[in-house]
Amino acid sequence: MRFPGLYILAFVKLLLLCGCGDDNHEIASPKLVVEGWINSGGYPEVLLNMSMVPSDDEGSVAESIIRWGVVTLSDGENEVILTGGPDDSFFPPYHYYDFNMKGVPGRTYTVTARYKGLMATSTVTMPCPTPIDAVDMTPVEGVDTLRHLTLRFKAPDDCPAYYHLTARVHSNDGREYPCMLGAHEVTAPGAEVSLPVYRGHGSMLTGKYEADMPVGETVTVTLARVSREVFLFWRAYDNASLVNGSIFVGAPGSLPSNVSGGYGVWSAQGVSTRTILVE
Repeated sequence: MRFPGLYILAFVKLLLLCGCGDDNHEIASPKLVVEGWINSGGYPEVLLNMSMVPSDDEGSVAESIIRWGVVTLSDGENEVILTGGPDDSFFPPYHYYDFNMKGVPGRTYTVTARYKGLMATSTVTMPCPTPIDAVDMTPVEGVDTLRHLTLRFKAPDDCPAYYHLTARVHSNDGREYPCMLGAHEVTAPGAEVSLPVYRGHGSMLTGKYEADMPVGETVTVTLARVSREVFLFWRAYDNASLVNGSIFVGAPGSLPSNVSGGYGVWSAQGVSTRTILVE
């Protein structure tokens, strides 16, 4: 299953990072932007681009795509070179992938990207997934066409544990999108945890945005257990998006990153999924 649990919704906003700081030297020095993940039981996927400044026109978005970069992934024992290719389900529509290295909980994964003398790298250990016990549906007051979803699970013994939620409405979304307010920290081992599942703003449903899920739709919800650094990224993303709809313009340079030598986020994550019919 393709699971863009760490796919950054407004990727163009991520490209703004080096243009939003007060350091003019940083603005003049583009860096690699790495966005990638490997799921438990899944395969690595990476988006690799160059940063750009907010004043750049739309043509610069296409120009920022790196088609000839070298992206490698190591699990401490083996190393693979990812293949790059076009894919319209991503934006920008190009990504790097591999089907020779599958995600295994407990292993440590290091991604390294190189392009024109630039290098960015990140290392993350994959936590064990947390099983989903249930996804409950409740009516939305005054709206017959929507249901509120709540995901339930038992907190693992090795807390603190960090999570990120994504969801996909199958008839509209080609992939999963990060849920609004989808970053959660759990500190009590064995606790019964209930998390709201709100549709992400990147969902392609037409009409007015609604946080709850439409009746009659098939929806897949994924609970990704992530590292603390990845959790901090998504929590900051949530906070900035709620305040003013822009990750970087409203809070320049403040979004955390676990990528050295560049920007972005890399995650090795233990995932559990549940697909339901909303009724």
